[in-house]
Amino acid sequence: MIKRPGIKRVGFTLVELMITTVIISLISLVLIVISRSNLATWKWGQQHMEFNQKIQLAMKQVFTDIKNVNPLLEMDEKENLLFKGEKGGEFFPNLIEIGDTDGDLTNGGEVLTLTHSTFTNVGDYSKIRLFLEPGDTSDKYKGALMREIEDRNGKKGKMVIYDRVSDLHFQINEQDIKEIRVSMVITDDTNPLLKENLSFAVSLDTDLVCVKFRSLH
Repeated sequence: MIKRPGIKRVGFTLVELMITTVIISLISLVLIVISRSNLATWKWGQQHMEFNQKIQLAMKQVFTDIKNVNPLLEMDEKENLLFKGEKGGEFFPNLIEIGDTDGDLTNGGEVLTLTHSTFTNVGDYSKIRLFLEPGDTSDKYKGALMREIEDRNGKKGKMVIYDRVSDLHFQINEQDIKEIRVSMVITDDTNPLLKENLSFAVSLDTDLVCVKFRSLH
C-alpha cells in the first residue's frame, strides 16, 4: 500500500480573512475615536490657554495702572523736591476717583480715574481713565474695556484693553482704605461659551493717596 505524502495547506480560508478584516476594522475605528478625542482635547486646551492669556493681559493692565499711582511732587525755587503742598503746610494727596454711572451704589462704580506722576520729571503727570465703552447692544458681552490717557496739555488718547467685557465695577474696601477691588466678566472674542468672572484687589503702596467715590449720572 502506497502512502501519499500529506498536503500542506498554504494561505487563509475565507472565514479567517473575514475575521481578520473585522478585527482590523475594529482596531481602526478605535484609533479614529481616540485620535478625534485627543484632537478635541488639544483644541479645548489651546482655546483655554489663549483665553487665559487674554485674561492675564487685561488684569495686568488694570493692576499696573492702579499700582503705579504715586504721591504728587513739586519743586521749590531752590530745587528741593517736596510733596505737593508740603511747603505750605497742607498736603494735596493724589486722588483716585471711583465714578458711579448706573446709580447703584451697592456694586461700586463703573469708571476709575487716577493720576500718574513721575519722580524723574517733577511736575509732569498724566490722567488715566478706565471704563467700559458699550458696543453692540444686541450682545451684552460686547463692551470694550477702555484705557484713556490725558497728558498735562490736555491731549487725549484711547486704547482697547479687551473688547468683550461686561459688569465692570470698582469698589473701595471699607476695611482697608488703601485697597481697591475690581470685578468684571470677560468673554472670549472667538468663543462666546468661554467666559470668566474676575475679581481681584489692588493695594496702594503709598500713604499720600486718597480714594474717593463720586456720582457721575
